Amino acid sequence: MLPEGRQVANLKGPFKELIEFTGQIIAGVSARGPNGEGYLLIENGIPAIAQYNENGTELKGNDAIIFFREQPFLEYTVTSYNESELRKVITYSIRNNWLVDHKSLPTEDETTLSNEEKLDRILRQPGVIAVSSFFEGFPINSRGDGDFEHAAAIAEDLLRAGAKISDDLGIGILEQIILETPQGKCILAPFEDLYLVVLTSTDANLGMIRLAIKGVQKL
Repeated sequence: MLPEGRQVANLKGPFKELIEFTGQIIAGVSARGPNGEGYLLIENGIPAIAQYNENGTELKGNDAIIFFREQPFLEYTVTSYNESELRKVITYSIRNNWLVDHKSLPTEDETTLSNEEKLDRILRQPGVIAVSSFFEGFPINSRGDGDFEHAAAIAEDLLRAGAKISDDLGIGILEQIILETPQGKCILAPFEDLYLVVLTSTDANLGMIRLAIKGVQKL
């Protein structure tokens, strides 16, 4: 169990603002989102410990930091500790494998992720069953449990039709198309020079998955 410490501040916003706020202090941070919560220990603006639980899926260390970076908005409660409380936090975090490994942690502006790694990042989102990139009606890379051979061509036609509708209505560039059925959900989106299809369970948090898609589109 983590010690309570002394509450310093409440923040709402992106992860970068939290890092700026903690630039001169050592602080524990409780993080809350629409469907999850987590914890960070930040030392002078550098996260040393990170954890987040989203819909029953726990992210630890570097995976949690990547998740925090991708969220446009979270609520944070910043807490200070005395030396005894800080030792308890570190001991508890080591026991639960929450330590951040900065040697292997990608920088925020890193652009070297392969397409396969981007698909893997989407597949790790809670509720995602399968993901595939495709072009000219043929799957290029696929992850998870899904048969995209027959769906790729139709999905590409649908994205092109959606882009034309968006243009005709004057509502901007198409970002994503969402299909929902009683058996599951599907997200279609442009993906560099390719297209992307993501299959999810019926109870998947589409908000978090859509954010993950937007995150890899920018890498």
